[in-house]
Amino acid sequence: MSEMNELKDYLINSGASKVGFADVNGLASEFVDFPNGISLVLKIPKETIQLVKDEEYEAYWKSFHRQIGKLTKISHKGERYIKNLGYDAFALTMKRNECDMEKLLSILPYKTIATKAGLGWIGRSALFVTPEYGSAVALGGILTNMPLELGTPITDSECDECTNCQDACPVDAINPQKWNDRLNREDIIDIRTCGEYIIDQYKAGLGCTKCMSECKLTQEYLKRDDDD
Repeated sequence: MSEMNELKDYLINSGASKVGFADVNGLASEFVDFPNGISLVLKIPKETIQLVKDEEYEAYWKSFHRQIGKLTKISHKGERYIKNLGYDAFALTMKRNECDMEKLLSILPYKTIATKAGLGWIGRSALFVTPEYGSAVALGGILTNMPLELGTPITDSECDECTNCQDACPVDAINPQKWNDRLNREDIIDIRTCGEYIIDQYKAGLGCTKCMSECKLTQEYLKRDDDD
């Protein structure tokens, strides 16, 4: 088995739901020494999504942050694994990949790595969507100079004419335009309106993840018996 396949198996066995490899060369000046990105997708447990539907937001956020903690551990394990192979690597954790909370934008968006790795696309809501779990996922990443067989980027939305997320948005922030990688984020979502509402809700101990829970593919994931 190749080093790349062994790495992928290691990350899956460490807890990742999906793993993909992407060309990220030149996407962020802070990370110029790492031309390749490893996208880590972690499905959010079904019981966590149910907390959103039940509006149990305090319990939801605790559970969600546990998933982020799990991704952080997987990222660091992957970094160490790659370095032990003799390559350089950088676990792209939330602490290292600083997020501008006003713009809701990190230095190198995890969604960018994931779409370039071919693991999914951007939904109408600007959330990352996978065919297996809808938008009920958390994302992480590792940057490296390790040679990898890169995935085929997804450059256009694979959503059908479903408007569940748009209809569920309490502040009408989602535009009718479907995503493609030639658009700006503002073409598909009013990020200022969305961000202000999310931050206000979070400060109040509430939340707004209706676009995630109402996604048609998320609903299909919740109904399946083959995923815990």
